[in-house]
Amino acid sequence: MKIRDVMRPARWVVEEDTMLRTAEHLMARHRARFLPVLDAGKLVGLLSERDVLAFRAKDGNFADWWRAPVAAAMESVPQTADPDDDIDLDRIAGEELEVLPVVENEYLVGMVTAADVLDAEAHATAAPAQRAETTAADAMTEDPWTCRPTDSLVDAAKLMVDYEVRHLPVIENGELIGILSDRDIRTLAGDPARFAEDGDSELVVRDAMTANPIAVATTQPLREIAAELIEDNVGALPVVDEGGKLVGIISYVDALRALAA
Repeated sequence: MKIRDVMRPARWVVEEDTMLRTAEHLMARHRARFLPVLDAGKLVGLLSERDVLAFRAKDGNFADWWRAPVAAAMESVPQTADPDDDIDLDRIAGEELEVLPVVENEYLVGMVTAADVLDAEAHATAAPAQRAETTAADAMTEDPWTCRPTDSLVDAAKLMVDYEVRHLPVIENGELIGILSDRDIRTLAGDPARFAEDGDSELVVRDAMTANPIAVATTQPLREIAAELIEDNVGALPVVDEGGKLVGIISYVDALRALAA
């Protein structure tokens, strides 16, 4: 399967001199996590939600962050793909790439997200019997790090940073009641690494977590899990056993690795 088979048009783009406020509003309005940055149609950078929040957190920016141009915050040398490249699951999963701008002769011709690749691979016609047998239990990360709703949000952020995880299931009295993502922390408190380093906050996990998260069963087929990840626009889903006890977590990276195996 080729990149051109799964890529989509880049619906929203910005230029280097676009104000960050305009770019942030564009992402919020359209729920876009990434914006290609163009100069006369040529790709010169990639702006993510994380880039904006990291720039806002820098010393000296404060209230005037929104006046800065996109060029001040963007990733200037993003990884890209050619339309005729084969889809490389090992590359996407190994480097945890969330998005790849598709470039031909320096011009942006489309975008491919990890969700697009996951959806295409999970529903590929090749080896349907084998794919159908792959379940959450085969792909999940077992015994994930967790937190409690009353834990300090700073401590949860430190846990994410120290162990390089992006999602923490939230447990209360042995039951799964929520999930905390690095995106949740960014939305409420800015860059998790900086927030953890500052260490001065009365916020707790309950203030930022997503309550009553969708969970999947250990026996649920990978193709169904891929659909859940894509439909709900989430990076990971908790995995529970027959009794509803948390036994793992499955991210789009876990799913891609299972498909690549």
